[in-house]
Amino acid sequence: MSEENGAEEVVAEVIEEQGAPDLVVTYSPSVISANFDAMEDSIRAKVADYEGAKYDLTKDESIKEAKNDRLYLNGLKKEIEERRKAVKREYNKPLAAFEKRCKEITSIIDGASDGIKAQLDQAEEDRKSRAMAKLKEHYETFAELLAPVVPYERLHEKQWLNKGFGEVKAKKALEAKVSAVARDWDTLKAQRDSMAHYEVAERELFRTLDLGSALNAARAADEEDARIAAMREAVESKPAPRPAPRRRAEPAVAARPELSCAWTVEIPSATRSQMELLAAALRERGITGTIKCKGVR
Repeated sequence: MSEENGAEEVVAEVIEEQGAPDLVVTYSPSVISANFDAMEDSIRAKVADYEGAKYDLTKDESIKEAKNDRLYLNGLKKEIEERRKAVKREYNKPLAAFEKRCKEITSIIDGASDGIKAQLDQAEEDRKSRAMAKLKEHYETFAELLAPVVPYERLHEKQWLNKGFGEVKAKKALEAKVSAVARDWDTLKAQRDSMAHYEVAERELFRTLDLGSALNAARAADEEDARIAAMREAVESKPAPRPAPRRRAEPAVAARPELSCAWTVEIPSATRSQMELLAAALRERGITGTIKCKGVR
């Protein structure tokens, strides 16, 4: 048995049991005979008149003739194709029945084999779960301060669970990854005094485990602050609009009381109906008096 990249090489040995029957197949090669030579001669004779045929397709009659000739040739082909397919169906029937029975029998073997495979697969999953639990326990022990911030699953790599990788090698790879995170954190902390958004970068580092992403996050926050500051400065430096001057109210002029007096209105000429309308209008406004006609003209 050899192990490489987590794969196992299994040497299978076929054990023949005494009395176990082999699959015995009685098969007679089928021979299909047909009058191919005679058919070929007949087809060549029929097609000869149409090989290299030219049609004046600017005329309706020629177009109709070309279509009819093609229908005739396609009909010849159709007859042969239908016969070929019918023979093939009959020829394949014994083969289809043979394959069906073979598959029915091999499915019995598959059922037993699949049951074993399911157990092997489950055993492998259980082994990987135990291996991962050991790595997680090791991580939470030697990196107990980092573990609550960065869960083990964020550091885990699938290859660590391969049999060929091994527990010792996996633990060393895990420790190396934690050391890399610690180095990146130290690099970030060294820039703390000159970094306006250190907390932003620190959160991004532990979220992505990528120092470059952390520095980019801090830079993006700086750029956003600059844009906001520029907007604030532009708004505050803009002079406020001057209020419009208020107009002085002019003193109110006391209304003088109107005096009533007697009036005489001279109307040179008017009809009776016009004067009745005038009298009605005066009455609507509370004006009373007498309108007299001095004479008819």
